[in-house]
Order: sequence, then C-alpha cells, then structure tokens
Amino acid sequence: MARYALIISATNVVDNVIEYDGSSPFTPPTGQELRAATDDAEPGGTWNGSAFVRAVIPTVPDDEARIRVLMLEVKTDKKYDIEGNESDKTADEIAAEKLELKNLLTADLTDGNDLSQDRTQTMLRLERES
Repeated sequence: MARYALIISATNVVDNVIEYDGSSPFTPPTGQELRAATDDAEPGGTWNGSAFVRAVIPTVPDDEARIRVLMLEVKTDKKYDIEGNESDKTADEIAAEKLELKNLLTADLTDGNDLSQDRTQTMLRLERES
C-alpha cells in the first residue's frame, strides 16, 4: 500500500491522505483528484502542480496565547491535573489568575491594541473586583 492524496481540484487543497494500492478500482469523490503522496502531503496543505506544500500553522505570540487561556480560566473555580482530575482552585490561585489577566490586558491596551468587547468587559470586571 502507498500513500495517496485526495486533492480538491478547484483549490488544490489536500482534503485527505489515504492508503491505496494504486491499482484497485477507485473513483475519487466528485471535484477531487488522486495523486501519489510524498511526506509533505497532509490535509490542509496544497498541491502546487509539482509538489506538495505543507499547511502553514499560524503562530500566536506567547502573551496572546496566555490571554486566551486566562480568559477561560477566570470563568471557573475548578482546576484539572494532567490526568483530568478536578479540584477547587484556592482563593490565592483565583486572585493570581485574575491579576495576571488584568495585567496582560492592560499591557495589550497600552501597546495600542484594540480590545474585543469580551476582553474589554472582562478587564472592566477585573478592575471593579480589585
């Protein structure tokens, strides 16, 4: 068995990579073509006419990633360990998360970035609570 890519003909985006013997009867789905895959063939990547191009994974600055995590964390008083066991956060843990998020949002605003409505409301709530 060999690897083959199913490519969406209209966009040249790789829809899927499959194992196929290359000789058994097989008709790709409508609007897709089958091409022998290289190691670079992956769903979300593209076929440029002569080679597969891996999908670009967007990067998020560390502060942005931490803000996204904290925006979710401050909405719950539960925490989970690596095995998925649930426990209550201590008051100090909750306060530390809120302070860190407030500081990151303030820094983001100070840097001249516009905050989304959700982030603005969260920042205002954290200001009122402190």
